[in-house]
Amino acid sequence: MLSSILRNILNKETVLIIGAAGNNGVATIESLVNKNISKYRVRAAVRSQEKAQNLQNRFPEIETVIIDLDKPETLTAAYKNVTKVFMIPGNVENRQQHSENAVDAAVAAGTVKQFVYYSVVGAEYEAILFGKQFRAGEKYLEASGLNWTHLRTIFFQDNFHGWAEGIKQGGLYFGIREGQFAPLNVADIGEMAANLLTTDGHQHKAYNVTGPELLSGQDMADVFTDVTGKTVSYVSPSTEDTLDSLLNTGWPEWQAKGMLELFEVFATNQAAMVSPDGELLMGRPMTKMKDYIAANKTAFI
Repeated sequence: MLSSILRNILNKETVLIIGAAGNNGVATIESLVNKNISKYRVRAAVRSQEKAQNLQNRFPEIETVIIDLDKPETLTAAYKNVTKVFMIPGNVENRQQHSENAVDAAVAAGTVKQFVYYSVVGAEYEAILFGKQFRAGEKYLEASGLNWTHLRTIFFQDNFHGWAEGIKQGGLYFGIREGQFAPLNVADIGEMAANLLTTDGHQHKAYNVTGPELLSGQDMADVFTDVTGKTVSYVSPSTEDTLDSLLNTGWPEWQAKGMLELFEVFATNQAAMVSPDGELLMGRPMTKMKDYIAANKTAFI
């Protein structure tokens, strides 16, 4: 009996999630745990003991490890016996260097069979700051010799919690003029990532994932009106006002300016598409924005 238990433990594949404490990381862990896949051991890499403990409290089944992506030497232990990696680069200006450090560590480990890289829709065009940052990581991974998969995502439905105060006051202040895009649900992203990590056939593929429906700013305001039962008007502020608002709420200047570039992509309908990739990866319909807002209604009233 004991030898059988030890054999099962040794035969488990170890999945390393880098950036595990963020919303996408937590969603991925939750999906992996809910799948109850006995073949896999989940190892969550985070930046502090506090974050590690919070994850351990929420998911007792997983392992945690402390890393610092600015210090490559801290990655060696995290990669021990790792067979699959999901990296979610943080909201930092040196995303490229962090990505390169993580890829180098995967190569050095010699055990990694698949490296799933979280990225953004349109990264291949390298047209805006966020696209350039993530595409640099993609290209470095592609050149590494590892089996790679890119999971490219778009602006989240969940991000509208950051606009909640305005919505409570009756206004969605969102600077995309008359443009449209398809907001994506974070829990859906977690499920996609979990499926990528636990199924075959994804090597050397890039998945561009959007939400299930194109929405304008007015459409989104109408969703909030329908769900909350009070009128929410759509207002598209000027670029200057949007920048001031982001800076005043604590956004670093580089990130705020990057967001303005993204809003301009939305405003000019350069991202006005609905991709089938998400539904393909999940095997079910994507979550609509109205359903997400209804499930989180208390945050907006």
